[in-house]
Amino acid sequence: MSSVFSLLHDDLQKALTARHWQPTPIQNAAIPEIIKGNSRLLIAPTGSGKTLSAILPILHRCISEGWQPLSVLYITPLRALNRDVDRRLQEIADSVGLRVGLRHGDTTQSERSKQVRRPPHILVTTPETFQLMFTGKNLRKLLTTVKAVIVDEVHDLAASERGWQLSVGLARMEALSGQKVQRIGLSATVGNPQQVAEWLAEDGEAIIETGKRVTEIVVETEFPTTEDETGGIEYAIPSRAHAIFRQVISIIENDAPCLLFVNSRSDAETIANRLQKMAPGLEIGVHHGSLATKTRIEMEDGLRSGKVAGLVCTSSLELGIDIGLINRIIQIKSPRSVDRLLQRVGRADHRLGGIGRGNIFAWDCDELSEAAVIAQRAMRGEIEPVIWRDNPRSVAV
Repeated sequence: MSSVFSLLHDDLQKALTARHWQPTPIQNAAIPEIIKGNSRLLIAPTGSGKTLSAILPILHRCISEGWQPLSVLYITPLRALNRDVDRRLQEIADSVGLRVGLRHGDTTQSERSKQVRRPPHILVTTPETFQLMFTGKNLRKLLTTVKAVIVDEVHDLAASERGWQLSVGLARMEALSGQKVQRIGLSATVGNPQQVAEWLAEDGEAIIETGKRVTEIVVETEFPTTEDETGGIEYAIPSRAHAIFRQVISIIENDAPCLLFVNSRSDAETIANRLQKMAPGLEIGVHHGSLATKTRIEMEDGLRSGKVAGLVCTSSLELGIDIGLINRIIQIKSPRSVDRLLQRVGRADHRLGGIGRGNIFAWDCDELSEAAVIAQRAMRGEIEPVIWRDNPRSVAV
């Protein structure tokens, strides 16, 4: 194997060869740096292989240096992303004899106890569950053996108090173990990469690969017809909203499966219900953080299998999730920011060199104007910088 994969342990090389995997640009740039133990922020478009860029060299170190369980934390902001990452990591880790565990708010007590008795080499978790691990004597002991931490969608965490909470947790973990931990961040949307890299780790540096992904976004509205006037009265919605829902249904019928993003949980429930009533022949689902775990998993699996034609969701499916073949993203009302729009459109054609196709629908001038500006900036790659508060005291309370 003459590619950058030749730097990896023989067992990993065999597993990669058996799967006919070839390195992507971000993997070519990142693997040599991470193997050396450097803390790095990896920035590349969605579908470009960032997860393997981080995990492959860490697995190499785990095998070559004989790291004992628990040795790696993989931290993500969302439970849905946790499940997705766990599913993807299991395959490659199992092939080299390493165990992967999943721990978050939905994890059963029996599974939690099993993780303490027989720790995995890699634990996929959330920032909040990571913090809770400090409250148990046995769990604290496990944290002393951690050698590396991978923070997925680091831009989402750095911009909020959750990021500072995570930063405090990492400092506590290093104090417990008495050693520095290698830190790796992943993101597709960071406007100020070097500052975020230094926020993640004092010696952090950014590795940036722009890739060849294309983003196509259409901002539009629909003008009501007589049919929409009647339908608006029937469903107690503005006639223009009815016209837009009618157009959304047409897109789903011709380009399923689709993800429909909205900005609140109440909108997700309401819009999913109205679309299902207007198009009883289509399977329309809903996904947000307040739903039961079983329901969310059923919706995700239904979308992957093709049973669900359109899934109305909030940010619960926004970040880094490989939900299968999605042909088009539909955004109802303005997404409010460039990075959020790029993350959402990134779910469509989620692969190296894919085309992110999206439609933004709105029914008033302010929403349309804002959406148009955001869409233009997104297609030019003009991403807002990640901004955080210095020394937020609420984290220390």
